[in-house]
Amino acid sequence: MAGWIAIYVVAGIIALLFEFGPLKGVTVTEPKVIYILEVVGVLATLSLIPLALRGFKRMIDRLAEKEYPEHKIERIYMACSWLRLAAFCLVVEFGVVLYYILNDTIGLYISVIAAICSLFSFPTKGGVEHETGFY
Repeated sequence: MAGWIAIYVVAGIIALLFEFGPLKGVTVTEPKVIYILEVVGVLATLSLIPLALRGFKRMIDRLAEKEYPEHKIERIYMACSWLRLAAFCLVVEFGVVLYYILNDTIGLYISVIAAICSLFSFPTKGGVEHETGFY
């Protein structure tokens, strides 16, 4: 849960640094760099978000089918959960940075899409029990 909340805390800190801190006024004006950053942002969104949502679910389904020891399933589940949160964190934070350095709304769109998708991975005790099959 702390990792999930940290995504939004870090995004807020980045926004504060660009609004009031030492990064105020930092922008990119070179058209080629702007294009490359926009493409990287969109491709990261299109690749990491489905991987975090669907790929995680497939991994858990495969674990449930095989008969691994309980402690091994828990360890793999936790590692995958952190990778999933890292994917969302990367996309949200990159979107916030793009919003400020490009002075364009594409970064805002990227961050909002990732933030909405991360709501589907909100960690709850019932969700963990249901996904792992431990009751």
